[in-house]
Amino acid sequence: MIGRTVFCFVSLALALPLFGPIVHAGAGDIDTADDARSSAAVSREHNPYTGDAAAIEEGKSLWRKTGCYACHGGVAEGGVGPSLIDDKWVFRPTDKTLYKAISEGRRGTTMKAWSKKLNPDEIWKIIAYIRSLYQGDPNKIIW
Repeated sequence: MIGRTVFCFVSLALALPLFGPIVHAGAGDIDTADDARSSAAVSREHNPYTGDAAAIEEGKSLWRKTGCYACHGGVAEGGVGPSLIDDKWVFRPTDKTLYKAISEGRRGTTMKAWSKKLNPDEIWKIIAYIRSLYQGDPNKIIW
């Protein structure tokens, strides 16, 4: 019995290096440095329109056109949906988090996915508009 157990452990120890690539399959770029990521990955993390007056104005128009105000209020002060202008957020309010919420929606809420009706630039412009309305503590800005 001891011989069989030792044989199993030795066999496993010798086989583990062969399975390393399989174990990490599907891990994506978890071990890749941020600067080596593709531009598509980066584009979903930071808003390219932050502070761009023309984009903010277009975002305001898209906010109205898509009806965001129906849940979040006319100037994102909240209603059925949460306020987007204060510094009290359930999730960390990064650009990436907000982009994901708008594009994919939020399960268990009335927030639906908009990725089929809005392209990435339009989503970023809406986020730029939302950011322009911020009335929370300036020290808490993380975008």
